[in-house]
Amino acid sequence: MAPSKNQIQSLDKAISLLESQKRIEFIDLKNQFFKTREHFRPLNLLNETIKDFGESPVIKANLFETIISITGGYFSKKLIIGKSNSFIKNLLGYVLQFGVTNFISKKVSSDTDNQSK
Repeated sequence: MAPSKNQIQSLDKAISLLESQKRIEFIDLKNQFFKTREHFRPLNLLNETIKDFGESPVIKANLFETIISITGGYFSKKLIIGKSNSFIKNLLGYVLQFGVTNFISKKVSSDTDNQSK
């Protein structure tokens, strides 16, 4: 039993429709790939992070606290220890810097917590 001409035509039509659907989906897939690749470029990720960072007041406050703490620790080390070639003085300077940084960090965060209440 040979297939009829109508069956062959309907199969050819179905195959043609599937091939065109395959081409369209492939083009969509390529476009989505390029969009995804563009989205995950390091520069775009950095820009989005900076944009998100600028919109969040909590992160801004935490950054401010961190900068104040680190700066205070650094300058206290420079004022008290200065520039030294001694290993012990340098080590004590870093311990002092760490302590002052933590102290300022706790003080600033407790002050901001009290102000927000």
